[in-house]
Amino acid sequence: MPSRWKLLLFTLPLCCSLACNKSEPPIKTPADVAQYATLPGVTTTHNSELQAELARLIAEQATPLQLMMTGGENPQFDSMPDASNPVSRLDIIFPPNFRESGREHLDKVWPAEGFSFTPATLHVVAALTKRYQSKREQYEKLVVEPDFRLPVNHMLGLSADTTYVDAIEIGNRLEGLYAAGVLAAGNPQGAIESLRLMLRVSELLAAEQSIVSRGAGAVRRGEALQVLEGIAKHPATTPTIHRQLKVLLDQQLEHWPDDATAWIGDRAQGMHTYELIRGGYLLSLLSYDELREFRDEIGIEKLAEAVASNIDQDELFYLRTMRDVVDACQKPHFARADVFRQIEANLSLLRGSDNYPFVADQLLLSQLDQGSRLMALDRARCEAWAIALRIACGDDQAKKITNPLTGDEFFVDITDTQVVVDAVDPDNGQPAAIVPRLLGSTDSPRIGSPIRPSTRQ
Repeated sequence: MPSRWKLLLFTLPLCCSLACNKSEPPIKTPADVAQYATLPGVTTTHNSELQAELARLIAEQATPLQLMMTGGENPQFDSMPDASNPVSRLDIIFPPNFRESGREHLDKVWPAEGFSFTPATLHVVAALTKRYQSKREQYEKLVVEPDFRLPVNHMLGLSADTTYVDAIEIGNRLEGLYAAGVLAAGNPQGAIESLRLMLRVSELLAAEQSIVSRGAGAVRRGEALQVLEGIAKHPATTPTIHRQLKVLLDQQLEHWPDDATAWIGDRAQGMHTYELIRGGYLLSLLSYDELREFRDEIGIEKLAEAVASNIDQDELFYLRTMRDVVDACQKPHFARADVFRQIEANLSLLRGSDNYPFVADQLLLSQLDQGSRLMALDRARCEAWAIALRIACGDDQAKKITNPLTGDEFFVDITDTQVVVDAVDPDNGQPAAIVPRLLGSTDSPRIGSPIRPSTRQ
């Protein structure tokens, strides 16, 4: 999700051009946004049900300010000097004006799946690695620091800077391409440090109380698993290397974040959003296309009046819905379908009514199922590769694990030459985890429903 800070700074002329009846209050500094983290509007509401919901969240230490404090974050994080602020240091390594071209270059050579390259592409990879060597080395130096983190400033809500995820994408992909060169040189052992770094950054992102960070961590971990695949299948890989890879994945699974962590952070951002709207910034939170659409359908002035008159009921619906989402995280993703269906049914019944929760529906609840699914896919991919490596290393050969995405058991096929763990995401063709068997065992049992050899190349 892009930062909305520029929107908040610069949409006033746009709102006026779309026939706003009155100007929104000016926002000049991050402090103007941070003041809403104290929740001045909802704390003074006369809606007893909303007050009760707020009291529960305060008791759970789940308000924007409380998340900052319990997470050990500095409320002035975004204004910290460059030497202390990891986001600013990432900006120095990968300046914003570099990121678009850098991502475009990397997109053209990064494989859609697996981790194999043609000789011609390897030639380009080598050139890119050499060209960006200094940036990659600076990135390595930064992210391996023991206290390196990418905390989200909950005091800024939607305007908190999350563009660092673009810098992380570039840095991790550069590290992966460096590993590709090391593998091409016949040194799978030498590629493990790059993989370790990629997994570390993925884990740090995924652990933050933010859906943006959690999603970015899942995507980056998926790329790290591609590098892991390249190492696991390399002709020079040994059983010792397979065991190193197994340990790395076991560590990832051991430190896996609770899905609720991300949704709790997302809810705090939602609470901040309601405060911005109470402060008069609804239009600044809508895109140009959305503003044009609502202007044509209802009129901007009428929209603002309708939202303002229902803001307490809107937020109450949102907070109760998010409580359902957080509570559902006690179950795996495949068991949450009823919760997401009920949320959509509730919204459908309220659309067109005087109690329609416009903010919850249009701004805050649009991607619940997709976000949950991505977290589950992240875990499923990691579990599949961990299973394949454990079996290839001679461990846990009789243990069955349910896929957290689908609710079914993984399909596992063990032959004399390889271990295949499939059915990771059968609806979307997610590749199987395939690890060569290097121990020479031929009597391992098959687990789950075997995959026919004819389906493998």
